[in-house]
Amino acid sequence: MLLTLPASFLVWARVYFYGAVGTALATAFFASPAKAFLVKKLNARAGTTGPLKRTHSQESLASKEPVLGLPAEPQKDFEELVSEVKNEMEARQRKGSVKRAETVPMPQAKAM
Repeated sequence: MLLTLPASFLVWARVYFYGAVGTALATAFFASPAKAFLVKKLNARAGTTGPLKRTHSQESLASKEPVLGLPAEPQKDFEELVSEVKNEMEARQRKGSVKRAETVPMPQAKAM
């Protein structure tokens, strides 16, 4: 019922279009000079004199990992991951909980 346009307008009319009117009023209020007044009041309340200044984190200045969540040497980390998985698989094979899979040779592509 709410997916048809006339039914949607009927529902919004019954609640006096509060969502659309509220959004329009809030947008108009924050686009007006009242925004500067509010910012000034918030700064006075917080005890700051102006807008906050951006600072660099100590980790990025010292070139410590991770910067933006990325490792400095992804290839090294990948090789470490592969070796850990190999070691774990070998340990499980020695315990007997996992059997070594036999490899099957890849089929050769026919020449055209």
